[in-house]
Formats: sequence, structure tokens, C-alpha cells
Amino acid sequence: MNGLTQWYRPQRRLMPPDIAEWLLHKGSLTRRLIKHNQGVFSVDLLGNSWIKPLIDESLSLKSPLNELSYQREVRLMDGDRANVYARTIVPRTTYMNMQHRFNQLGSKPLGELLFSDPTVTRGPIEIACIKPGQWLYEMALLEEEERPQVLWGRRSQFHIAGKGLLVNEIFLPALYSR
Repeated sequence: MNGLTQWYRPQRRLMPPDIAEWLLHKGSLTRRLIKHNQGVFSVDLLGNSWIKPLIDESLSLKSPLNELSYQREVRLMDGDRANVYARTIVPRTTYMNMQHRFNQLGSKPLGELLFSDPTVTRGPIEIACIKPGQWLYEMALLEEEERPQVLWGRRSQFHIAGKGLLVNEIFLPALYSR
């Protein structure tokens, strides 16, 4: 599996029209999904673990390549259909600074924490076209039956009290193929 995903600044003309608005949305994805799903929204917690991030994630966070980070994986659900696979990478220093917040999340959306705290800042959004064989593609579809030709995703860094974390959001076909 090739884990290398090419992330770049969004250019609307390169994105499929049915997913562009989701990729470019700067507000809370959780709030937008709740509205889109007409209140039938939940978080399926796939797991929390200490892992070595992908190389591009470590580089983005300016973390040492061999340092373990806290990973949180979830699926954002519309009833029994997954709309988004989200993977958050939290460097050790960020986690240690805010351990109580992460330990209390459970199956609550991370967006609640990020968008309700006025001290949180968000960096620029990057997007990617993710292909079969790439690590994020395979992880996003692990629980899914449908295997599209490509998936589209976005990521951005959030800073809480000067400490960073990286949120990857991979949009699944159930969201935009209605």
C-alpha cells in the first residue's frame, strides 16, 4: 500500500462539482452534516491509539518522523450510512497538554470541541484525490462495501493554546451520491 497522498491548496476547477462545496466549507463539518442529515447524525468511534503518523502527516505537523502520536478514527454517520471517515493526528505535546479533553470525547464529535472554543484557530484547508492502494483510501473504506474509483478528502491543522493537531476528513460516496 502506498501511503503517500498528494495534498494541495484547493482549486475549484479541479474538483468534482458534487463534492466541491463540502471540500471548501470552512465552518464546522459536524454542524453541516447535522443539517444535511436532518438530525440523524452520530459518530461511530472506530478507535483511539498511539501510532506512527503517515510521513506527510508528520511533515505537516513538523513532528519527528519516528514519534508516536495519538490517533482518533471515526465515521460520521447518517443513520446507518457513513458520510465521512475522519482521522485526527494529535502530537504527543498537544495530547499531554489537553489529555482531559481528548479522554472525554468518546463518541462525541471533535468538531464540538474545536468549533465551540474561541481560542482555537484553523490553518488552511488542503485537499487530495485519494486512490485505491493509498493508505487513507483503504482505511476510509474498511467498513464499506462500495469501492469508488477515487475518494476526495481534505485536511487542516487546528491550534489550541498554541499546540497543533491535524484533522483528515475523507468524504464517502454516501454523502454526495444521493
